[in-house]
Amino acid sequence: MKKNLILVLLTVWCSLVFSQNIGIGKWRNHFSYTKIYKTVVAGSRVYAQADLGLCYYDEDDGTLNKLSKIEGLSDVGISTIAYDAETRCLVVAYKNSNVDLVVNDKVVNLSDIKRKEIAGDKYIYNISFSNRKAYLSCGFGVVVVDLDRKEIADVYYLGDNGGYLKVNDVAFVGSKTFAATDLGLLWVASDEPFPNIAENWTKDTLSAVAGKVVRSLEVADGKLFAHLVDNDSTASVYVQNEHGNYSKWLDGNIKSIEVSNGNIVVCRYLDIAIYDESMDLKATVEAANYGWWEMKALHATVGNDNSLWVAHEWAGMICYPNYYKNEILPIMPSGPESDDVYNLVGYKNGVLLSPGSRRGDYYVKANVAHFHNNEWRNLEGNTVKDTAWNVLDVVPKSGGKEGMWAASWRNGVLEIDDHTVVNLYNEDNTNGVLETYTLGDYRSLRIGACAVDNYGNVWFTNSLAKNGLVTRKRDGTWEAFNTQQLVIDEIYRLVVDSVYNYKWFLGTANRIYVHDGKERMAYVDPNNGSKLESSLVNCLVQDHTGELWIGTDKGVKVIYNPGSVFKNGGQGEMSPIACSNILYTEDDKVEYLLAYENITCIAVDGANRKWIGTASGGVFLISENGLEQLLHFNEQNSPLPSNKINAIGIAPETGEVFIGTDAGTVSYRSTATYAEAAPQEEIYAYPNPVHPDYSGDIAIKGFTRDAIVHITDAAGKVVFSTKALGGQAVWNGKTNMGQRVSTGVYFVFASDKYGKNKSVAKILFIK
Repeated sequence: MKKNLILVLLTVWCSLVFSQNIGIGKWRNHFSYTKIYKTVVAGSRVYAQADLGLCYYDEDDGTLNKLSKIEGLSDVGISTIAYDAETRCLVVAYKNSNVDLVVNDKVVNLSDIKRKEIAGDKYIYNISFSNRKAYLSCGFGVVVVDLDRKEIADVYYLGDNGGYLKVNDVAFVGSKTFAATDLGLLWVASDEPFPNIAENWTKDTLSAVAGKVVRSLEVADGKLFAHLVDNDSTASVYVQNEHGNYSKWLDGNIKSIEVSNGNIVVCRYLDIAIYDESMDLKATVEAANYGWWEMKALHATVGNDNSLWVAHEWAGMICYPNYYKNEILPIMPSGPESDDVYNLVGYKNGVLLSPGSRRGDYYVKANVAHFHNNEWRNLEGNTVKDTAWNVLDVVPKSGGKEGMWAASWRNGVLEIDDHTVVNLYNEDNTNGVLETYTLGDYRSLRIGACAVDNYGNVWFTNSLAKNGLVTRKRDGTWEAFNTQQLVIDEIYRLVVDSVYNYKWFLGTANRIYVHDGKERMAYVDPNNGSKLESSLVNCLVQDHTGELWIGTDKGVKVIYNPGSVFKNGGQGEMSPIACSNILYTEDDKVEYLLAYENITCIAVDGANRKWIGTASGGVFLISENGLEQLLHFNEQNSPLPSNKINAIGIAPETGEVFIGTDAGTVSYRSTATYAEAAPQEEIYAYPNPVHPDYSGDIAIKGFTRDAIVHITDAAGKVVFSTKALGGQAVWNGKTNMGQRVSTGVYFVFASDKYGKNKSVAKILFIK
């Protein structure tokens, strides 16, 4: 290799965290690179294919890089990748049949297959190359792409009478072109002028692989290798002999076969066998020898100087710098353990991600992914954690302690310290306060949400239990509250009112419940006082003025006077308070705010603006009072991987907005940060100094809330004035007249609206 790979990769594993902050208005992805499906050696780069994006290790500079929609790809959800050394083209195929051609880091999109109306399977299963063309094996046939012209050159429909036929792979051996299908092999002469005519292909009906499911094909030393699938755990490899027949070479739990750099690499899940092209065994790589991980390889390829690059099922990409030796180096970008997202909670300069699910047929291993200081950290595995599933919510421990409480929609309450589950609370160790739902032999302790009150007590919802609301007090004791007369459904969202300390919660019924944490309780009808009736409440959040913003299946509603909720006594009755629609005028028409959107989540930023996620319309940013739409992001106009938004969480200190979708998590650096009544001891500007090639916004944070900000030159002349959004102001490097400022030191002066709580900072500007 070009560098000392062991040293370089060890540096990557230990210290590479993609640590730089992103600028205002920029995006970054937070996809999981835990499960890798395929590795591809492309010159000095080695690509690894995850579910939603790619990463690659660059041997020239020793860096690990992400490649996704944010970095220029056209889509998310990758089906397969392949590299053609002749044209230096990386072909990326997506699960929706979209295709990208990547050459010299430039992306050309071919959306023809995606857009074409084809009844049935359009999935791209494999990619092969010959004579500067890519052959895409699809669910309906073969698509030929001219890599020089970057366009589709031909389509082969190989079914009866030219109909659709699923093709799993294509290979070229001598004078023949082979197609692997679920019905066996087809072949055509490579010099056939009309390979797009199905009748010109010959079906193999006599050999040992005739009529069998052939998953993939490889060619070594002029011989065709066919990877056959018997079932999920049994497969075999047949090799073609000189007479055109096939004999079985290998069998077992074979996941893949790959010919690379003169080697035949066979992944057998628990080990990897490496053969030369004469089929003589060179080495067997058994990860069990190392004790800390199992092989579980889905694919592997041999790179330069006998390096082996493994696509691992749960440990990312694994590199053996030399497969004859024992060194192994995991290579995985920082990210959550999986792409599942149920909830996101802003915390310090990052977020806490809960990946669980309430679906009865879908179980997600208990985990909380913590993004902090630009790096993701997942929970450490232990016997306590491994017994729990489906974490839906998480809240930091009060009092500045490093730790969390997490709600498991199956097993109870998890107490977490230093990213390790230290306790699992259920009915057995809470004096029966937590109650398990039982139906026949089925048992489930459905803790749906958690929150900390003004006094440091942590509260939980306990679904389908007599005591639907429970608390663990600061002294470690547990207390239950009977909600049987109030709650009629499953409950899984919880907000503690920061003004009155009331506990607001909701679930599957079209109700909002409230409890004072003592004896009073009531429910709110979301259609009381509303001019647009909704049938489901999905989310609830309190803004900085104490108002409660409600997300329903028919837009947004607001409770402006939550302190009056118990006006009728609080004995389990319906409260008289109203849930009001927000009316705004657009094009001389009066509309209800997002009336045609199913609102799934709402988050409030430092400027009291609302970030609103929807079930199919992407993300909206609206003004503090809801009367102005400031931003709208969707798949078409942004790097959002999906328009279905599950959760939004905002990092308080940086203002970075994390958006969890059904296709993973991305983030956007917004203009507002959270702020206290007094400014921070130091005011920070980023970037600082501002270099000549920088043309973006300059973020200045640490101010008192909504401070008035003036920027002056060294002579004291004001060049720019603005108001902070929460605790952060944004400057574009121009004067109030729109001119770029000159080289020099600029001073930042700020104060609250009363002229108090003053703060000062300096910015070096290089024009």
